[in-house]
Amino acid sequence: MRIVIIEDDPHLGKLLDEYLHHLGHEKVRLCVSGREARLAMEQETFDCAFIDLKLPDINGLELLEEFKRRDPRLPVVMMSGFPTMHATIEAMQKGASDFLTKPFTMQNVVLALERITKERTLLMENLGLLMECEARKELQLVNLELEEKIREQFKLFEISTEIDEARSSEDLYPCIVRLASGLGSIVKAGFFVLPRGQRSIVRMAEHGPGVNGSSPSIFAIPDDSLRKVFLDDAGHFFLPRHKVEAHSPLPGDFAVEGSALSCWPVRIRGELFGFLAACHNGGNSSLPPTDMKLLDFLVKKSALAIENMALYESLIANFYGILRSLVNALEAKDPYTGKHSERVTRYAISIGRKMGLSGTQVESLNTICHLHDIGKIGIRDNILNKTGALTVEEYELIKQHPVIGETIVAELGLSAEERAIIRYHHERWNGEGYPDGLSRDEIPLLARIVAVADAFDAMTTKRAYREGMSRSEAVLELQRHSGTQFDPAVIDAFLETIRTKA
Repeated sequence: MRIVIIEDDPHLGKLLDEYLHHLGHEKVRLCVSGREARLAMEQETFDCAFIDLKLPDINGLELLEEFKRRDPRLPVVMMSGFPTMHATIEAMQKGASDFLTKPFTMQNVVLALERITKERTLLMENLGLLMECEARKELQLVNLELEEKIREQFKLFEISTEIDEARSSEDLYPCIVRLASGLGSIVKAGFFVLPRGQRSIVRMAEHGPGVNGSSPSIFAIPDDSLRKVFLDDAGHFFLPRHKVEAHSPLPGDFAVEGSALSCWPVRIRGELFGFLAACHNGGNSSLPPTDMKLLDFLVKKSALAIENMALYESLIANFYGILRSLVNALEAKDPYTGKHSERVTRYAISIGRKMGLSGTQVESLNTICHLHDIGKIGIRDNILNKTGALTVEEYELIKQHPVIGETIVAELGLSAEERAIIRYHHERWNGEGYPDGLSRDEIPLLARIVAVADAFDAMTTKRAYREGMSRSEAVLELQRHSGTQFDPAVIDAFLETIRTKA
């Protein structure tokens, strides 16, 4: 051990110094005053100290306090030739490990050192355990923080991915409110649009208690106060629970009892477009910082997605318009087939509704049916408008128009079902159609529906090479080919629509 002795008696000091050296201790330093002892403690680190109670320049108890403040773990043995009970108790209270009464034997010193060694060993073990415990606590805190960061990053990734995968406004707004409601503190979320120049709000989507799917709905608002709140405040606004009922700017059925309300403005190119509203726990306090960060990101991501989707849908609508114009121009060349695509679309939509298709599928029929013959643009007019029978070679060219059509719309981002309308509307239930020879359920449902609508209009329309059939004759022809050329379920649905309209 490294030991410091503070003793003003030169004989006792020298005796202790020599004896401790004799015991083989690493270092022994003898000081004769408090001032020298202080200097020694500043210069070196010691494992044990022997301090005389009465020193020429300082009370030994004061020096004991100084040493313990500097190093609380330092074992200190106090020495005195005139000890009192009070001094002994005070020394122990101030942290002394032992007390030697002069005169003492070297055996007393050995015993004191043994006690100090054991105490020091125990102290170091306890300190090690304490440090290990503290390290574990710190590690647990770091792990918790890391887990929270991972959860946050995962949620950010989830928000980004799901918003990016939304293909239409019909998908986007429900996706936004579902992601908002997925945060731990959010009870209910809704997305509202503020039409410019109107005293109304449009609820695009909601998610939460009491909501079983919601379609857009319009609500009147008495003044422009809601718009002004968002224009005045760049960030979100918060209403505590006790103010929600009296001051909520939203429809009464949106509030959730016992919840506070927060709203985030959604701006498109700096203009206020709408806002995301959320009922959340913590009635009189705002949202937790993590949820705030995620919602801020969700709103910014949503604003960008809405803007991009609006631009994309505008471009697509324009492109569809161009393609429809081409189809109209194509049909205008043949007075016998004019408006063919419009009629096929009408029939297909009636069949789809009768078969209980989803709104998205019916909308796909409404959009794509107009383009089902777009591929005929790639077929020469002298073949399309030929009055006589086609040669084998000419018929093979005609059979390519579904493939050409799919190529034309390939970059429009259409779904597989939508592309199938164009490519597979000439496939047959028995597998003898074209271009791929698909059969039965291999043929996508929307394409099977368009095949029936297309065939019915073709049969009832006058062509250059033949007269058109009557509706009843065409119906009989469809029934005759049900289960061979056409899907029987689609034929049944079409016949139901015919009977209903009759």
